[in-house]
This record gives sequence, C-alpha cells and structure tokens, in this order.
Amino acid sequence: MNMNVSGEIVRRLRLDRGWTQEQLAVLANTSVKTIQRVENTGTCNLETRSALAAVFQIEISQLGGTEKIEQAKHTGDDGLLYYRLLSHGSEVVNVFQGSYWYRFSHEDPKSAEDAEFIAEIVQEIQDWSEIWTDIDAGARVKATFTLTESLKGAEERGFKIFGLRTRTTFKIPTRDGKSEEIPGTVCNIHVAYADSDKIVVLQPEVPR
Repeated sequence: MNMNVSGEIVRRLRLDRGWTQEQLAVLANTSVKTIQRVENTGTCNLETRSALAAVFQIEISQLGGTEKIEQAKHTGDDGLLYYRLLSHGSEVVNVFQGSYWYRFSHEDPKSAEDAEFIAEIVQEIQDWSEIWTDIDAGARVKATFTLTESLKGAEERGFKIFGLRTRTTFKIPTRDGKSEEIPGTVCNIHVAYADSDKIVVLQPEVPR
C-alpha cells in the first residue's frame, strides 16, 4: 500500500543532519532508489514511512508536511542528536518509560531563577520515571496530566522541553575487577530557551 509524504520535508530533515541519500537509505533499511523516489514524488509504502519517522524521531503524521516540526539540535558526547519537542505528558512518558539511564542537558541559564526552574523540571521528570512502575493506572493518568501542565508552564516561562529515547551499552564494574557490558535504553531530556538558535523548525507546507 503506497502512502504520500512530503518529499521536501524528508529532504530538509536529511540535509539538516548532513546525511546523503545513501546514508539515509542505510538508516531506514531501504534502497537509495526508494529515498530518491520519496524525495522526488513523496510516494512510499507504510513500512518506509514508519522507518523514516523513526529515523528522524518525529510522528508519522508529520511527514505529510501539514504539521510544524520542532526539534532541538544538540551536540553532545555521542555526537549530533536531534531531540523531539515534547508537548504532552504522554510524550514525556514515552521517552522515559523503560529507560535505565538518564541524560539531561540544557542551555546555559540566563538567571538564577531560570537555573532553579530547569533543575526543578528535570528532577520532576526523573522522579516520575523512577516510580512509574510502582504506581497504578489511575495514578499514571494523574501523573501524565501533571507533566502536561509542567510543559505548559515551561512554555509560559519561555522554555521548550525536548526528548529522545536512545539505546546504548554501558560498562558496569563487576566484583572480579573487570567490567560487563549492559545494553539498555537512555532517557534523553534537553531544556532549551524557546528562541534558541539550536531549535530547527520546519513549517508545514501551504496547500496550493
């Protein structure tokens, strides 16, 4: 079944990351010809569309070019990462649920009040993530609502919260003095000022 996406959105997301069509094809587990067809005509099957959304860390619906895409570009120890804008508590939960490690980053605070706010919101996210498996379904509904309100509060203060779920392998010391490699997921949270020049915004296409 063929689906339509915005070839221009796919091309811009690829170029923003400095990827060639060949590199995107490898990441999406498809062929270069498929990537070329997607960018030229916007036509692909559901599997390819899902793979592209996963690679770019966006919603599948956003590939259609009708919804604004906001991502924070952050260069950390692991290289260039693009964090997805978190607008609802459920999106925060999707980032931290099942994660074993946390990686919090933020822009330099402009004031002591900003520093205090950044500290509070990343701590709130970590606190909920650590007790998530111990609370019941009703408490999770309330917690998700609370997180949504916190994101709104952040926006009112001029901040945007971005998240990304990644996989990595950590070396854990063992009793014999050696180390053991443990694979797992990482909850990555990035706090940025809303007017940061590191936020990449792709506007939806205007219908012709």
